[in-house]
Amino acid sequence: MMNPGISVEGYHSLDDFGWRLVSREETPPKLRQTKVTVPYANGSLDYTGVYGEAFYDEKAITYTFARDFAGIEELMEGVREFIAWLSGIYNADIRDSMFEEFHNHGSCSDTSWEHATSGVHAKVTASFDLYPFMVADDESTATLEVGTNYVINEGRPVRITAEPLRDWATIAIGGESVTVRKKQVTSLCLESGLVEVEVDGGGAVITWFEERM
Repeated sequence: MMNPGISVEGYHSLDDFGWRLVSREETPPKLRQTKVTVPYANGSLDYTGVYGEAFYDEKAITYTFARDFAGIEELMEGVREFIAWLSGIYNADIRDSMFEEFHNHGSCSDTSWEHATSGVHAKVTASFDLYPFMVADDESTATLEVGTNYVINEGRPVRITAEPLRDWATIAIGGESVTVRKKQVTSLCLESGLVEVEVDGGGAVITWFEERM
Protein backbone atom coordinates (compact mmCIF):
# COMPACT_ATOMS: atom_id res chain seq x y z
CA MET A 1 0.00 0.00 0.00
CA MET A 2 1.28 3.45 -0.92
CA ASN A 3 2.16 5.92 1.85
CA PRO A 4 -0.21 8.92 2.18
CA GLY A 5 0.42 11.36 -0.67
CA ILE A 6 0.62 11.39 -4.45
CA SER A 7 2.92 9.54 -6.83
CA VAL A 8 3.83 10.60 -10.38
CA GLU A 9 6.22 8.79 -12.71
CA GLY A 10 7.99 6.96 -9.90
CA TYR A 11 8.35 9.91 -7.51
CA HIS A 12 6.32 10.18 -4.30
CA SER A 13 5.50 13.36 -2.40
CA LEU A 14 6.44 11.85 1.00
CA ASP A 15 8.91 9.10 0.19
CA ASP A 16 11.08 11.21 -2.13
CA PHE A 17 10.47 14.78 -0.96
CA GLY A 18 9.42 14.41 2.69
CA TRP A 19 6.14 16.34 2.38
CA ARG A 20 3.13 15.04 4.34
CA LEU A 21 -0.30 15.20 2.70
CA VAL A 22 -2.53 17.08 5.17
CA SER A 23 -5.66 17.82 3.11
CA ARG A 24 -7.37 17.08 -0.18
CA GLU A 25 -10.22 19.10 -1.70
CA GLU A 26 -11.96 17.83 -4.82
CA THR A 27 -14.35 19.67 -7.15
CA PRO A 28 -16.36 17.07 -9.12
CA PRO A 29 -16.64 17.40 -12.90
CA LYS A 30 -19.52 19.51 -14.17
CA LEU A 31 -21.95 18.05 -16.68
CA ARG A 32 -21.50 19.77 -20.04
CA GLN A 33 -25.08 20.70 -20.90
CA THR A 34 -26.33 21.60 -24.38
CA LYS A 35 -29.68 23.38 -24.28
CA VAL A 36 -31.53 25.26 -27.00
CA THR A 37 -34.38 27.69 -26.46
CA VAL A 38 -37.18 27.86 -29.00
CA PRO A 39 -39.02 31.14 -29.71
CA TYR A 40 -42.60 31.23 -28.47
CA ALA A 41 -42.11 28.04 -26.43
CA ASN A 42 -41.68 27.46 -22.73
CA GLY A 43 -38.45 26.07 -21.29
CA SER A 44 -35.71 24.67 -23.50
CA LEU A 45 -34.69 21.57 -25.42
CA ASP A 46 -31.94 19.56 -23.74
CA TYR A 47 -29.54 17.88 -26.19
CA THR A 48 -26.97 16.96 -23.56
CA GLY A 49 -27.07 13.22 -24.31
CA VAL A 50 -28.24 13.37 -27.91
CA TYR A 51 -25.36 11.15 -29.10
CA GLY A 52 -26.04 8.48 -26.51
CA GLU A 53 -23.81 9.68 -23.70
CA ALA A 54 -23.21 12.78 -21.61
CA PHE A 55 -19.92 14.65 -21.52
CA TYR A 56 -18.20 16.40 -18.61
CA ASP A 57 -15.75 19.23 -18.00
CA GLU A 58 -12.51 18.63 -16.12
CA LYS A 59 -12.50 18.06 -12.38
CA ALA A 60 -10.12 19.77 -9.96
CA ILE A 61 -8.24 18.54 -6.89
CA THR A 62 -6.27 20.77 -4.53
CA TYR A 63 -3.69 19.11 -2.27
CA THR A 64 -2.03 20.70 0.75
CA PHE A 65 1.30 19.33 1.99
CA ALA A 66 3.34 20.18 5.09
CA ARG A 67 6.94 19.66 6.21
CA ASP A 68 9.17 20.64 9.13
CA PHE A 69 12.73 21.90 8.63
CA ALA A 70 15.81 22.62 10.72
CA GLY A 71 16.03 26.25 9.59
CA ILE A 72 15.06 28.85 7.01
CA GLU A 73 17.77 27.93 4.47
CA GLU A 74 16.73 24.27 4.49
CA LEU A 75 13.09 25.34 4.26
CA MET A 76 13.65 27.53 1.20
CA GLU A 77 15.55 24.77 -0.59
CA GLY A 78 12.92 22.15 0.33
CA VAL A 79 10.08 24.35 -0.90
CA ARG A 80 11.91 25.18 -4.14
CA GLU A 81 12.62 21.52 -4.91
CA PHE A 82 9.07 20.37 -4.15
CA ILE A 83 7.35 23.13 -6.14
CA ALA A 84 9.67 22.46 -9.08
CA TRP A 85 8.51 18.83 -9.08
CA LEU A 86 4.83 19.70 -8.73
CA SER A 87 4.95 22.38 -11.44
CA GLY A 88 6.52 19.89 -13.85
CA ILE A 89 3.59 17.46 -13.61
CA TYR A 90 1.93 17.78 -17.02
CA ASN A 91 -0.37 15.40 -18.89
CA ALA A 92 0.60 12.64 -16.47
CA ASP A 93 -0.96 9.77 -14.51
CA ILE A 94 -1.32 10.85 -10.88
CA ARG A 95 -1.75 8.17 -8.24
CA ASP A 96 -3.41 9.15 -4.98
CA SER A 97 -2.94 7.02 -1.84
CA MET A 98 -6.66 7.41 -1.09
CA PHE A 99 -7.62 5.33 -4.13
CA GLU A 100 -6.23 1.87 -4.84
CA GLU A 101 -6.19 0.40 -8.36
CA PHE A 102 -7.26 3.70 -9.98
CA HIS A 103 -5.47 6.93 -10.94
CA ASN A 104 -6.21 10.43 -12.19
CA HIS A 105 -4.73 11.99 -15.31
CA GLY A 106 -3.91 15.65 -15.82
CA SER A 107 -1.62 18.54 -14.97
CA CYS A 108 -0.62 20.75 -12.07
CA SER A 109 -2.17 24.16 -12.79
CA ASP A 110 -1.09 26.22 -9.77
CA THR A 111 1.11 26.14 -6.66
CA SER A 112 1.51 28.36 -3.60
CA TRP A 113 3.30 28.13 -0.28
CA GLU A 114 3.55 29.69 3.17
CA HIS A 115 5.77 29.25 6.20
CA ALA A 116 5.60 29.88 9.93
CA THR A 117 7.40 32.89 11.45
CA SER A 118 9.91 30.52 13.01
CA GLY A 119 10.97 29.38 9.55
CA VAL A 120 10.88 25.70 10.44
CA HIS A 121 7.37 24.72 9.22
CA ALA A 122 6.00 25.19 5.70
CA LYS A 123 2.88 24.32 3.70
CA VAL A 124 2.60 23.90 -0.06
CA THR A 125 -0.71 23.90 -1.93
CA ALA A 126 -0.97 22.42 -5.42
CA SER A 127 -4.02 22.51 -7.71
CA PHE A 128 -4.58 19.99 -10.51
CA ASP A 129 -6.85 20.08 -13.57
CA LEU A 130 -7.80 16.47 -14.31
CA TYR A 131 -9.69 14.19 -16.66
CA PRO A 132 -13.25 13.98 -15.26
CA PHE A 133 -12.99 10.34 -14.17
CA MET A 134 -10.54 8.07 -12.42
CA VAL A 135 -9.08 5.38 -14.70
CA ALA A 136 -8.21 1.82 -13.68
CA ASP A 137 -4.50 0.98 -13.46
CA ASP A 138 -5.09 -2.40 -15.12
CA GLU A 139 -6.91 -3.15 -18.34
CA SER A 140 -10.11 -5.23 -18.25
CA THR A 141 -10.36 -8.06 -20.77
CA ALA A 142 -13.13 -10.32 -22.04
CA THR A 143 -12.84 -13.16 -24.56
CA LEU A 144 -15.95 -13.44 -26.72
CA GLU A 145 -17.21 -16.53 -28.54
CA VAL A 146 -19.47 -16.60 -31.59
CA GLY A 147 -23.04 -16.09 -30.40
CA THR A 148 -24.35 -14.31 -27.31
CA ASN A 149 -21.92 -13.24 -24.60
CA TYR A 150 -22.38 -11.37 -21.33
CA VAL A 151 -19.75 -8.93 -20.09
CA ILE A 152 -19.67 -7.06 -16.77
CA ASN A 153 -18.43 -3.48 -16.72
CA GLU A 154 -18.15 -2.23 -13.14
CA GLY A 155 -17.32 1.31 -14.20
CA ARG A 156 -19.08 4.00 -16.25
CA PRO A 157 -19.84 3.52 -19.98
CA VAL A 158 -16.62 3.36 -22.04
CA ARG A 159 -15.47 2.67 -25.61
CA ILE A 160 -13.89 -0.73 -26.19
CA THR A 161 -10.88 -1.96 -28.13
CA ALA A 162 -11.48 -5.18 -30.09
CA GLU A 163 -9.23 -7.76 -31.75
CA PRO A 164 -10.44 -10.75 -33.81
CA LEU A 165 -9.19 -14.21 -32.88
CA ARG A 166 -9.36 -15.28 -36.54
CA ASP A 167 -9.61 -13.30 -39.78
CA TRP A 168 -12.50 -11.10 -38.71
CA ALA A 169 -15.31 -10.70 -36.21
CA THR A 170 -18.51 -8.66 -36.11
CA ILE A 171 -19.38 -7.41 -32.65
CA ALA A 172 -22.77 -5.94 -31.76
CA ILE A 173 -23.71 -4.06 -28.59
CA GLY A 174 -27.03 -2.34 -28.05
CA GLY A 175 -28.07 -2.29 -31.70
CA GLU A 176 -24.74 -0.99 -33.00
CA SER A 177 -22.23 -3.29 -34.68
CA VAL A 178 -18.69 -3.11 -36.01
CA THR A 179 -16.53 -5.53 -37.99
CA VAL A 180 -12.87 -5.77 -37.00
CA ARG A 181 -10.03 -7.39 -38.93
CA LYS A 182 -7.24 -6.23 -36.64
CA LYS A 183 -6.90 -4.77 -33.17
CA GLN A 184 -8.58 -1.37 -33.09
CA VAL A 185 -10.45 1.11 -30.95
CA THR A 186 -14.13 0.86 -31.86
CA SER A 187 -17.17 3.12 -31.63
CA LEU A 188 -18.95 0.53 -29.49
CA CYS A 189 -19.87 1.66 -25.99
CA LEU A 190 -19.82 -0.83 -23.13
CA GLU A 191 -22.52 0.33 -20.73
CA SER A 192 -22.31 -0.11 -16.97
CA GLY A 193 -23.36 -3.43 -15.44
CA LEU A 194 -24.14 -6.66 -17.26
CA VAL A 195 -23.95 -6.10 -21.03
CA GLU A 196 -25.12 -8.45 -23.80
CA VAL A 197 -22.63 -8.74 -26.66
CA GLU A 198 -23.34 -10.58 -29.93
CA VAL A 199 -20.44 -11.93 -32.02
CA ASP A 200 -20.42 -13.31 -35.56
CA GLY A 201 -17.66 -14.56 -37.90
CA GLY A 202 -15.09 -15.57 -35.32
CA GLY A 203 -14.30 -15.02 -31.70
CA ALA A 204 -12.76 -11.78 -30.42
CA VAL A 205 -11.06 -10.22 -27.44
CA ILE A 206 -12.28 -6.89 -26.15
CA THR A 207 -10.41 -4.66 -23.72
CA TRP A 208 -11.19 -1.45 -21.85
CA PHE A 209 -10.08 0.60 -18.86
CA GLU A 210 -12.75 1.03 -16.20
CA GLU A 211 -13.58 4.62 -15.32
CA ARG A 212 -15.17 5.85 -12.09
CA MET A 213 -16.25 9.21 -10.74
